[in-house]
Amino acid sequence: MRNLLWVMAIIGTSACQQIPAQHVDTPVPVGVHVDGEAYWLKEWYRVIALPENQLVLAFKTRELEFDRSANPESRLRLALLLAEGPQPVRNQARALELLMELNAGQASDYAKALAALLQQVIEEQRWSIDKIAELNRKLKVSQTQVEELELQLQELTTIEQNIQERELPSSQKEQ
Repeated sequence: MRNLLWVMAIIGTSACQQIPAQHVDTPVPVGVHVDGEAYWLKEWYRVIALPENQLVLAFKTRELEFDRSANPESRLRLALLLAEGPQPVRNQARALELLMELNAGQASDYAKALAALLQQVIEEQRWSIDKIAELNRKLKVSQTQVEELELQLQELTTIEQNIQERELPSSQKEQ
């Protein structure tokens, strides 16, 4: 997540471009289509700051938007929330699926770059989780072995003490 924010911040600093206005078929005659690093960074910070109930509502809204129009922007907005959102809405497997199905021909350069970055972050996090699980398994095996060795050492120490106690009376008789 830190890598994602770092890259987004770097990309965001280079967002000194004009915002293109385009005609959209909605009740409002002119819609402003915002695309670029600054938009995605602003979007991210706005969503992660929401309280949990509003976060879940925002997630449901994103899902509805995506269901209505599965364009690259709605797909990426949903994937961003699923990939790096707070725990109540996080589902990295679904986010990865959405990112892999992104139509690169329709997506802007910014959307493609963010999708690639998110995909890499998710894959690295999954690798890390798998590696941690593997290391935890190895640690448990090692801890079990250490406990067994400590028990054997304790048993050997007890046996040695018993042998020394048996030898001690016989050496006292010789004196």
